[in-house]
Amino acid sequence: MAVIVIADKNTGKTYKKEIDQNVIGLLTGRRIGDEIDGSFFEMPGYKLKITGGSANNGFPMKKDLPIAGKKRILITYTHGRKGKNGIRKRVTLRGNIVGSDISQLNMIITQYGPQPLEKPEEQKGEQ
Repeated sequence: MAVIVIADKNTGKTYKKEIDQNVIGLLTGRRIGDEIDGSFFEMPGYKLKITGGSANNGFPMKKDLPIAGKKRILITYTHGRKGKNGIRKRVTLRGNIVGSDISQLNMIITQYGPQPLEKPEEQKGEQ
């Protein structure tokens, strides 16, 4: 079972959907930054852009690492990262290609469909 997290930039809300691994199999080979149709996730009319994700073992995807598997790379801490400037650290990251070992995919809505993502809450009668 995999999870997709869909961010709505207009409202600032995120929506979480659980999907089967066979749907992830249909997305195999796509990269971070690719746009996909929302019909994969029962959201007709929507267009979604892949912004990141993580593998089954928790390693995050990195946009500028063009492989499908994991790799240990040396990163430098600079602005926006904790630590002193100039400190380098070897970390394990996953490449930007979606594979069958993905457990979470992060997406953002680029085109909206006819139906809203949030289901309207039913009015309960007073008791």
